[in-house]
Amino acid sequence: MSEPRLSTATLSGVDGRLVDGRRVERPRYPRHFDKRICHLGIGRFHRAHQARVLHMLLQQGDADGWGLCAIGLRVEDRATLDALQAQDGLYTLTETDGDVHRVRVIGSIMQCVDATEDPHEAIAAIADAHTHIVSLTITEAGYCLDARGRLDAAHADIAHDLARPTAPRSAPALIVRALARRRDVAGRGLTLMSCDNLIDNGKRLRAAVRDFAQLADPGLAEWIDTHCRFPCSMVDRITPGADPAADRVLCERLGVRDAIPVLSEDWLQWVLEDDFAGERPPFERAGVVLGGDVPAYERLKVGLLNGGHSAIAHLGLLRGYQGVHEAMADPCIRAWLARYLRDVAEVLDPPTRVDVEGYCAALIRRFSNPALKDTLLRLAQDSSMKFRQSLSPPLLTRLGRGLSIDVPARAIALWMTYLARTGISTSGYRDVEAARLLPLAHRGVEGDAPRDFVAQALDLSGSALDRFSEAVGTQLRTLRDDCQPVIFDDRSSA
Repeated sequence: MSEPRLSTATLSGVDGRLVDGRRVERPRYPRHFDKRICHLGIGRFHRAHQARVLHMLLQQGDADGWGLCAIGLRVEDRATLDALQAQDGLYTLTETDGDVHRVRVIGSIMQCVDATEDPHEAIAAIADAHTHIVSLTITEAGYCLDARGRLDAAHADIAHDLARPTAPRSAPALIVRALARRRDVAGRGLTLMSCDNLIDNGKRLRAAVRDFAQLADPGLAEWIDTHCRFPCSMVDRITPGADPAADRVLCERLGVRDAIPVLSEDWLQWVLEDDFAGERPPFERAGVVLGGDVPAYERLKVGLLNGGHSAIAHLGLLRGYQGVHEAMADPCIRAWLARYLRDVAEVLDPPTRVDVEGYCAALIRRFSNPALKDTLLRLAQDSSMKFRQSLSPPLLTRLGRGLSIDVPARAIALWMTYLARTGISTSGYRDVEAARLLPLAHRGVEGDAPRDFVAQALDLSGSALDRFSEAVGTQLRTLRDDCQPVIFDDRSSA
């Protein structure tokens, strides 16, 4: 590419540039801070939501003095971190509704710290009195929790960090070491804010941090209880992976080269528990729902958005599609998704004043957005974890109320059929439990006997296991010999 690289020095080059008739937005605020948010996990999702929200507040003049410190903790973070450093923390965010693209140059990341080899600068940044919040998007694995939701002391990273306290490589250990220094130097607590796609994410973060502190320094654990806060949050924004071809077109239109552009939908929802240990930006002025019923919003998102993603992933792949928007153009898949969403919504306890029917209609539009170029294979990743979170709660409610369970049974039958037909050798497919579930899927599909698979995949037992296994077996019989699975439509009596 011949374009100069995006940086403070070349930022003026985007002035006057238009994309789809809209002027590209650039930072209009001073890019220095005395109120720091340290963030662990500097991937695309964080840069599409939290960094964007702070950018909007700064643009409005509502968050003067605030800025983000991006901390790279994993080796996989280095490429993004190096690019951010080379670009003075700047990057482009393109938000699209499918027809129109809005491009912003985001400037809210004002410091970058590489903790992959030497964590001391990161520890110093978190411990500094000017830091008020530590936020995280490190995925579920980064919390190092066991099946009970407590810190896994046998985890390789945790065992390493307990043995080598000066060289932490896990997020819980890094945070605890920084809190120990902060207690001794600054004396003030911190807000630890998880933005990961996890139920009760603040509680999970608290368990990870406090349990590590209890092992390393029981007195510090008591100090954390008194001085630190762990608000729960729910963030909803579809942010697909990189698209090199689209990135090249964007660079040509901008006149500068961005090594780490982000593309997202134009929908953004962030619900945040208003429980902070000290100062915070006025997030609510950028549309964040402060003090909302986070668990209710979590149930809404996990049950409908996450569940809807998983529901269409395997059917779409079995019908030969790759892109989510391509699958959504299939009337069969569109009808299946609508049926799945209605089934979940029927037993959902939604947040106050949320139009669930409108939310479901919006999901269908969002999934159909061709500009995102999201892939069905991405949606199918880690299905074992996703189905436990998204499908099991409404399933158990329906079983308890004596309602039809044909729809969740069909979703699991599709998953089993996909595994049995493709196996784990499919390029790009990833599920930590796939090797254990694959033979169970084969046996279940071949014999219409899914009980062992259902028991392992969904942790069901007793009468719930009996009834749901029978329903899944019925659905398998309708799918077993069908190379192009036909699903419920609105005329079905199922």
